[in-house]
Amino acid sequence: MIKQDFETLKGQILQPLGTAIILFLFFSLVALQWGWAEEEVYAIHEPLVTKSLLLDITKTSVSHFVAVGERGHIVYSFDGGNQWTQASVPTRSTLTAVFFINSKRGWAVGHDAVILTTFDGGKSWARQFYSPEKEQPFMDIWFKDTNTGIAIGAYGMYMATTDGGENWEVKYFATLDDPDFGLPHFNGIAITNENVLYMVGEAGFISRSNNMGESWTSLDRPYIGSYFTVLITKENTLFPAGLRGNIWRSKDQTASWDKLETASVASVNSAIQLSNGDIFFVCMDGVTVYCQNEGDEYKVNLRSDRVALAAVVEKTPNHLIAVGEKGIMHIGLDGQNIDH
Repeated sequence: MIKQDFETLKGQILQPLGTAIILFLFFSLVALQWGWAEEEVYAIHEPLVTKSLLLDITKTSVSHFVAVGERGHIVYSFDGGNQWTQASVPTRSTLTAVFFINSKRGWAVGHDAVILTTFDGGKSWARQFYSPEKEQPFMDIWFKDTNTGIAIGAYGMYMATTDGGENWEVKYFATLDDPDFGLPHFNGIAITNENVLYMVGEAGFISRSNNMGESWTSLDRPYIGSYFTVLITKENTLFPAGLRGNIWRSKDQTASWDKLETASVASVNSAIQLSNGDIFFVCMDGVTVYCQNEGDEYKVNLRSDRVALAAVVEKTPNHLIAVGEKGIMHIGLDGQNIDH
């Protein structure tokens, strides 16, 4: 009798418990499907964040700069780069690129296929897209205006938005898919003054879009190593650059190419055109390349500390702010640190 009562009692307990477990599992699967269960984990605020690895930097005004890097770190300055503040960022994924359309509105992208946005100049950020299961990092992002943008990354990852990033759509272009190689890593995107987009990437990949990314055409490759960045000057000269110090130039919209023979094998990470028209490349191993006359004249410099530089912006024509292996650095046109 006692045993029978115990079995009855056990059944009364386990039946609703079993139902609860089934319901829990069901709603957990639904939550994962719709992203409800992904709690946002914020980047840890660190006192030495400006000395940590930073991978990109942008300038939105004379005194406003924003930089991004490892562990979800984003820092901003409103006083010309003298003082920096760490932002509130809902990710700990490494961030690889940042882009602002004006002094308030910007986006950042990175590992785990994360896309972030800000409405207040980089002080606070919200997550727009996050897909760690893809195991693909975004490498660059570009916006035409506050609504229309493109994010690109590894293994041919290409996403577009027409509503400021509220929704992102995966895009596939058969014209970029090599039948033998497949889709390459897409590493950099930039636009000419004539509204022609160029995209560069792995294995010498370079492509052009004449309609803001609606379609793309793969171009002949003067070089089969990877490009990590592409600079387009005010004169519409293209400078794709990347692996083992390769810097290529086209003054005629890719009809012909020539190589800057710098004798450096340090991979090129990024480049800018200064307000006076000069061009500045930053590379691994502390190498910088300073160009004048659209690259007809150039000088290769080596930092004394051999610290890798990932990206650079101009504070004044003779005072640059770079980011890289040791965080934020104020440097001159010779690549060496300067007082500020």
